[in-house]
Amino acid sequence: MSYTEMVCFNKKGKAESYKDVKNSWRGAMAIWSILEKKYLPQYRPSYVPNYIPNSMLESYCHYKPSRCADLMNKDAMKEIWNLFNEANVNEIDKIVLGTTFDKVIVKKENFPKIIDAFNKFEGKTSLKEQAKVLEEMLKDDEIIAVAWNQTSVNENQWTCHEFDEKNEEYIPYNYLKDNKHYELFDELK
Repeated sequence: MSYTEMVCFNKKGKAESYKDVKNSWRGAMAIWSILEKKYLPQYRPSYVPNYIPNSMLESYCHYKPSRCADLMNKDAMKEIWNLFNEANVNEIDKIVLGTTFDKVIVKKENFPKIIDAFNKFEGKTSLKEQAKVLEEMLKDDEIIAVAWNQTSVNENQWTCHEFDEKNEEYIPYNYLKDNKHYELFDELK
């Protein structure tokens, strides 16, 4: 079964797998679906003929069309991701959405804000389980930051940052030395 990988960074900045939260479909995909439904109008795929009224979309498609499922439209998901910059989206939803983005890291000083947002986010997700993991991390003096690999079906960008051919092993990302990341709360300002 897929899972969301929570990655910690130790005091030397090295990424390490910390804990897996089962069923990645309860992570980013659930969050995106919930936010799409909450903030965006009904999605109309490009393949639906113009003569089909919006009220008949589900009947015509035999499912509820979603930006999350339209692989033929590379811009569909961007509508959801762009909610992060919209004024009408509440801060909790922006924080939660931001944690699903590639290359995002959260410094330990901001863990309480993430925990609070995860516990307050409405909908069926794994966020409350992830909040408990963050509470564990908060107590560990060796941890300075957290990041996510939202689904285990792809390569973890944090623990498999570069491949060392000489030693035939992956070199993990280093939060203190590498610069291909950004801090979530810097982007919220």
